[in-house]
Amino acid sequence: MMKLIIITILCTCVLGFGGWYEVDVHQEDILKAADYGTKTLGYQLNTPFHIKLEHIHKAKQQVVAGMNYRLDITVGLTTCKKDEVKYEEIHQCEFQDGDNTYRKCELLLFRNLKGDYKLTKFDCFEKKNEGTPKKITFHKERMMFYDFAMKYNKEYKSEEEREARFRVFQRNLRKINYLNDFERGTAKYGVTAFADLTETEFKKYRLGLRPDLAPENDVMPIAEIPVDPIPQSFDWREKDVVSEVKDQGQCGSCWAFSTTGNIEGQWAIKKKKLVSLSEQELVDCDKVDEGCNGGLPSNAYKEIIRLGGLEGEKDYPYEGTDDKCEFNKTDVRVYINSSVAISQNETEMAAWLVKNGPISIGINANAMQFYFGGISHPWKFLCSPDNLDHGVLIVGYGVHTYPLFKTTLPFWIIKNSWGASWGEQGYYRVYRGDGTCGLNKMATSSVIN
Repeated sequence: MMKLIIITILCTCVLGFGGWYEVDVHQEDILKAADYGTKTLGYQLNTPFHIKLEHIHKAKQQVVAGMNYRLDITVGLTTCKKDEVKYEEIHQCEFQDGDNTYRKCELLLFRNLKGDYKLTKFDCFEKKNEGTPKKITFHKERMMFYDFAMKYNKEYKSEEEREARFRVFQRNLRKINYLNDFERGTAKYGVTAFADLTETEFKKYRLGLRPDLAPENDVMPIAEIPVDPIPQSFDWREKDVVSEVKDQGQCGSCWAFSTTGNIEGQWAIKKKKLVSLSEQELVDCDKVDEGCNGGLPSNAYKEIIRLGGLEGEKDYPYEGTDDKCEFNKTDVRVYINSSVAISQNETEMAAWLVKNGPISIGINANAMQFYFGGISHPWKFLCSPDNLDHGVLIVGYGVHTYPLFKTTLPFWIIKNSWGASWGEQGYYRVYRGDGTCGLNKMATSSVIN
């Protein structure tokens, strides 16, 4: 063991830990770094053509917890279009003729201990026959967009679509900065899988709450509020009445997930059995709501009673598209008897939740699109309580304490329907007590006798 430690220390010293040193441009790792850097650059250049490595002029390395590379290279535009030829086949592509074919680039890359490369900084200069080389400024936002597209496997049909999505991405970055700058809680916002969607697209494909579908003069019975003292925190997930986090996909069916989540909880509490229920049944068979074009839990409760109950997820699996109703009454797993509206007073909401189970709610999802984690508490001008557009499920609540400052931050625990990779393993913590984002304005539940 001592010999191994000595050898490691000696090798590190010889390699020049912490300092840059020049290396042979033909080294295998240099060639790999240059190839990766060229490929990444190709996605940053606003051109429909692939670029190809023409020459490596100089290469330096720096030993860190991994390896840094500094490369001076020349790349050139090829005759192959990105939407016609894969980058892996670029060796067959010829360089274009013309003054604007080649660019001199300075790259800074990092290779981690697993051998993965990442382009961390670059500058390129357009090479022309006359005049001073013009520096091409690659905005930091383009690098962020490239990383985003790689992380979430985004595929765009053309360069025009890629540029259009990049412009949407830029606008969303400004929105993210606003949310972070004006956050009153502990939440952090950043680039999520929805960062290339316009506000209209996000509402259409990832939300789906439709207050406009509420029948006129339709008044739900009011729930009775328990008077018993409530604990400082409570979480129905700990009592095996909440199913796994689901994903509504590219379908405005949040209302269906909010509804089934509530009924799953009610059934588990009353019948002592947790059953994952079918959202697709509601998307296909609810005649009052509009499937992937949106709906309301209050309508869905009545439609479930009309149908005779809900099938299980396994019997009527989710597809995320509007389809023909395939409801089979013999496969019904649960039923409900009625539904109630719950008080807008958040203390009373908590009391009802502790006594009865998870609550279906409507909320303004403006702060949720880019939510990473923490307790979300945006200002009203960023998240209007009068613009409810998303159906979710409150499963518990808690209080975050700050002993040093002698203050607390109460919050709700909300189950979302965008998969477990979103937010806090699929959940959203939001401030409790002032009607943040209108979360108290459409609280309902099914009733099972």
